[in-house]
Amino acid sequence: MSIPEDDRLAQAASRLSIRLILAEAAGLGIKIATDGTELVMLAPLRVPGAVRRAFEAALEEYRTEVIDAIQRDHAARTGKLVPDAVDVEGGMS
Repeated sequence: MSIPEDDRLAQAASRLSIRLILAEAAGLGIKIATDGTELVMLAPLRVPGAVRRAFEAALEEYRTEVIDAIQRDHAARTGKLVPDAVDVEGGMS
């Protein structure tokens, strides 16, 4: 494999990870929002603490990519390029 192919594979894996994180969060009723720089997670009390911490770690690891994904999803749904604050409830489209 050439280096550009490795980069494409890494980017695809990252996008897939983000889709899975957001979809699983939505499935558990966890809300994830951003103001463009920070992420906020709101989880129902029925979600165990260990699960919350796992999502917090995943969101921290992919912070920039998750913010970008939420903003892209918001832009696709509303036509607004730079949201003040958005919420992704159903995951990625």
